Amino acid sequence: MKLLYHSCIIFIIVCSCGTNQSTKEKRASGPAVEQQEVDKAFNYEPEKPQKGKLNAVIELGALGLNYFIISIDAQGRWDLKKAKYGRSNLIYGVNSTAEITAKINEFKNEIINFGVAGKDIHLLASSSVVKTDQVSVLNEKLKSLNLKIKSINADMEAQYALMATIPREFIEESFLVDIGSGNTKISWVQDTDTLSIEIHGSKYFLSDVQDTTVFREVRDAILEVPTQNRNLCFVLGGMIYEFVKDEINSSEKRYFVLDPPDAYPIDNEKLKAAYVIYNALYLEPTYSYIFDSKSNFSIGYLISLKK
Repeated sequence: MKLLYHSCIIFIIVCSCGTNQSTKEKRASGPAVEQQEVDKAFNYEPEKPQKGKLNAVIELGALGLNYFIISIDAQGRWDLKKAKYGRSNLIYGVNSTAEITAKINEFKNEIINFGVAGKDIHLLASSSVVKTDQVSVLNEKLKSLNLKIKSINADMEAQYALMATIPREFIEESFLVDIGSGNTKISWVQDTDTLSIEIHGSKYFLSDVQDTTVFREVRDAILEVPTQNRNLCFVLGGMIYEFVKDEINSSEKRYFVLDPPDAYPIDNEKLKAAYVIYNALYLEPTYSYIFDSKSNFSIGYLISLKK
């Protein structure tokens, strides 16, 4: 199934290389890209779960500590019922394992009060957290809560994210980019296999990695995605959410078609990093970049348990 669109104005994205320019002009270097403007609509409506059951996942990330409660049926159709976002700050080493454990316990109690059975609450550590040495310490502290961290690698994270995000009808012409703090995962389906590439995340500037290095890395990764999978790009990630949060907060929609990269402000280091990654993605033949405001790899993990 192809997403129909109307050709409008041809525009040129020009990336500035200067480092001492005004904030508005401070853009990552990269080649000019000719791209077609498309209608800001992606009107696909996912099927609602039939006789769904409440399941929940607590997600421990490099920066975030979040939970998601979904109604999900035996076929894996799901609907987000509640989401809550917090901070872990593992990437900064600010919060202690005791503080994180206390927050996880608080989240667990809230989830149970919402109506989720204890056996249907899962705790998932992102691929960037698995690389730290805190997971084993946290697991010891969590024994008293009857919770154990399920650790996943970047390939699994990419597979779960794709499973939750891209509708089956569009899978053959699409790829997914999940921009996390610790890493970015690019994934697509080729034949019956899910393939993925892991590259720098949106906090790459904390490691003194240059914008131009990340731009080239992302662009090289995109060119590994087969052309037939590059009509549509589905996007996840908190930094991209910052670009479109006003639209999301005023709408019940799930999908939001992104504007060209230069349409968004980059008035801090985090937004600038997100811009660099998004700008590198902006390449023909992709004609639409779609942000999913409800999906994430943790929900994909819950879906995988139904397979």
